[in-house]
Parts: sequence; structure tokens; C-alpha cells
Amino acid sequence: MADSVHYETLTVHEAERLIETLQIFPVQDIGSPSWLRQHDSIERLNIQAHLNAVAVRDDYIAEALISLQKMPVLVHELIAIELWCDKVYPHLVSLDFAAKSTMTPYMVIYHEATLVSLLEAVMYNKECCLDCADTILDLVDYLLRKVLSILRDPRREPEPTMSVDKMLALSGQQQLEQQIAPLPFDIATKCVSILRYMTDNIASMPLSVITRVLNVHDFPSLLASLLVAGPWTREGREGKEKYSEGRWALVPGPERLRLTKTEAQVWLALYNLVMEPECRRKYVFNTTNVGELLKLRSFFNEVLVDQLPILQDLRRVLEQLAMGVPPAPAQGLVLEQLPELRNHMKKGIKWKAVAEQQRISHFSEDAATLLANAKRLADTYNLSTLDALCPDPPSCSQCGGAAAHRCSRCHSEWYCRRQCQVEHWPKHKAACLMMVQSAKEMAAQSTRGAANNCV
Repeated sequence: MADSVHYETLTVHEAERLIETLQIFPVQDIGSPSWLRQHDSIERLNIQAHLNAVAVRDDYIAEALISLQKMPVLVHELIAIELWCDKVYPHLVSLDFAAKSTMTPYMVIYHEATLVSLLEAVMYNKECCLDCADTILDLVDYLLRKVLSILRDPRREPEPTMSVDKMLALSGQQQLEQQIAPLPFDIATKCVSILRYMTDNIASMPLSVITRVLNVHDFPSLLASLLVAGPWTREGREGKEKYSEGRWALVPGPERLRLTKTEAQVWLALYNLVMEPECRRKYVFNTTNVGELLKLRSFFNEVLVDQLPILQDLRRVLEQLAMGVPPAPAQGLVLEQLPELRNHMKKGIKWKAVAEQQRISHFSEDAATLLANAKRLADTYNLSTLDALCPDPPSCSQCGGAAAHRCSRCHSEWYCRRQCQVEHWPKHKAACLMMVQSAKEMAAQSTRGAANNCV
């Protein structure tokens, strides 16, 4: 029999209690039991924030983060996990830390995606941007690194298909690499959205933030280069694909000029930085950045302007820039504030020693701990709750109608009624049994590995 859909959500008071407990962890404590409990809390808050957005409900997650002044904590944790991935993770790989199970390593690495997703869900709120306080400069630098990562390493090649048997034959580290491969690109695309929300309120930001965005990092020129590169489009196995809502999807010919969310966010962020009067007064135009901006003139057409009518104003400004570089604004004495979080976290730390200590204390769980972590994950990542975040409603695998139930064994196929499930079972049986058996084998493999290491 198929499972009915139900949604578990956080109440306002439950969310406030979770947000009250958020605290700053040093890099050395990443992966510890208390850190994992906070990761679970942040993931629950992230899911609820997106559920509120989907249902167009009051965003009490953002309101609580503001009232309890926890935005700097989220930014601090984001910089800490990025630093851990850059400095500690390579040493842990050499120590084969994922040999027992990939569950805890994946949770730690996925923490960055969780934080970015939560920030994406709340940063549209002007008060959330302003509540970041001094950490906003560190967030700006983080966004720069992620946008540059898209330009340096776009995911243009389709992922190779791998059978279940081949996946099970991989070592723990190889399985982990397969699991985390899509994360950097997904994180970077969400960072584009965060950047756009920040530019919506750029005029209210401190002068040091405006200067860093415009003239230190030259985000207008960088965003123009991103639009020219178009890393969200690639040639797939069956034709042109675009990255939208966290996945690559085949795009029919007539739909290829339709903007994805990421493309639209880049255009809107660029519009804000070029058209905002305060930015126009502060931005130093030169032949290099004007040349990058003028490359966008070939992108303007009726289809683009119909989707984002405000770009017509940006088009006129680009035509004006083509006639000559504007004079530089008068430069007065500026005391520039610098980001401090990342440099402060790195000071005096021996990364190899940290990795060796974490390998023993955080990534050597026994069988009981692994099972407890798996249960906690199952409670947090409830499939029925996550279905509410999907952009498209599920459809029946048999008749194509609106579906409200799914296979209770594999949870992968949807049906509108039991009759459709029964009729579809001959086609679905082999795949269903294989997925269930594979899941059992992977769980048993992780448990056996933990038990053997305990002995």
C-alpha cells in the first residue's frame, strides 16, 4: 500500500528555541556530537524557512534570527565550515576517514550547503542583511570565492551513470566523492541569490561594504563575465540542459531563451549595482570593467526584456557607456574596514594535527552511534516534508494524474490510487526490489564496518 503525504513543521516557539541555542564552534569542534546536534537544528530551520516561502506564510525564522541576533553566528559557521573543507578535509582524506561510513563525513561537508540554503531563504529580508553586522564583509568575500569557483570550474559535463553494484564496490572515500560532487556548484548558484538580495539593500549597507563590493572585488564586472560564460547551460546526452532548482533538466527548443532563477538573479544583482544612484557615485569605471559590461549588449533582445522589463534601463546605460568611459568619482580619504573572521580562525592552527584528532574523536563512531545518527537523519530529512519543497507536484507513474501516495517500499514512485499502483507493479517490481535490497546492503555494510573497527 502507498504512503500518504504529510508534512511535519516547526512551530514558532520550537523555531525560537532552536535559534536561541545556536552558538559559535571553533574549527576544531566541527564533527563533534554537539556540533552535529546544531547541524540538525540548522537543517530543520532551513527546511521550515523554505516551507514558509513555498506556502507564503509569515517568515518567523527570519524574524527570530533578527530578534535573537543570530545572523553573525550563521556567517561565522559558514566561514568555519568552508575553512574546514579547505584545510582539514584534505588531511582527513589521506587518513581514509570515510572507511567505516560516509554518513558523518557527508553530513559535515553538507553543512555548508545547509547554511547557504538557510541564508538564501532569509537574506531577502533587509533586516537580516543589516543584522550581519561586521561579519557582512566576510560574507561578501565568501560570495566572491564561490562566484569565482563557477567561472573556474563550471559543471559542463553530464555526470556518468553508475550501477548500484559499481557504487557498492567503491571504497568509502570514493563513495563520498561521488556524493559531494554536485555540492560546490549548487552552493555557488545559491550564493548568487544571496548576492542579489544584498544588492537590493546595497544603499543601506556601510560604506566599507559598498566599496568592497564595487571597487575592491568589482562585482559588476564579475557578474557580467558570469553572464557571458553561462555556466548554468550545457550540452547533455539528449540535448541542451539548464541548471534550475538544484538539478540539470533538458530544455526544449522554444524554452531555451527562458531565464532560470540563477540567470535572473545575476541580471537583477547587476542591475542593482549599476543602476543604484549610490553605486553610480562610488563605482570607478575604467576601460577594463566597461569592456566587460559592454559584452552584454548582444544579450539584449525582446525575449529577455519581456521577462525582466527593468533591464531596458540597464540597456540604455550600457549604450551610454559605449560612447565613453565616465570620469572617475572624486576620491576622498576612506578608512576601509577589513574582514577578520577567516584570518582569525586560521591563526596558530596546525591543520594536520586537527585532522588526526578529529579522525579519532569525531569520525570513528561505533555501530550504536552510526545507527543513532541514521535515525536522527531520517527524522530530520523526512521525505514527505521535503516533497513540499519540490517545484513540480508529483504525478502518477501509471496514468500521469495528480498523485497523493507513493510506493511504501522504495518511496520513489508516485500513484493517484491503489489501482494504478497495482497496474504499474509489473513494470516497477524489479527496480523497487533492487533499490530496497541495495539500501539494506549499504546499511549492513556501514554497520559491519563500524562493528569490525570496534572489535
